[in-house]
Amino acid sequence: MNWLKAKWRKFYNTFISLEGSPESIARAFSLGFGVAWWPLIGTHSLVALLLGLVFRANLPAIYLASWLCNPLTIAPILAADFELGDWLVGAPSLAAVRWAGMTFKEILALGWHVLYPMIVGGLVLGMANALLGYFPVKYMVIRVRRRGAKPLPPVKKT
Repeated sequence: MNWLKAKWRKFYNTFISLEGSPESIARAFSLGFGVAWWPLIGTHSLVALLLGLVFRANLPAIYLASWLCNPLTIAPILAADFELGDWLVGAPSLAAVRWAGMTFKEILALGWHVLYPMIVGGLVLGMANALLGYFPVKYMVIRVRRRGAKPLPPVKKT
């Protein structure tokens, strides 16, 4: 669990060193939370950069928040994107698909039937997380700054 403690400390140290007003950091985090739910893996950094430039937001804060989507959370995020999108757009269910024995080419042929609901679900969940994340982040920034928080020392390797 030392690796998890080390990751948390790195996140915390980066978070407390962010520059800007609490509002600008919270706005950037909200954008990053939204990016985290975008289902097109490999495009998160580009989307975060574009949103940061369009909204003149704190780029390090957007990137930090977009890491809500990471190797540990990607499967549940994508599943939630698909399930919500599937429910919203009424796409034909993939439950009847017989995955066993399908070739890679046949799986790719399902593309838009899977991708469209994921994009719709990702946009809805991303906007919801962006809206829900703004005030808690703003509060944390204000609280951390009032306390005069200092960076934590690196985790000692055992």
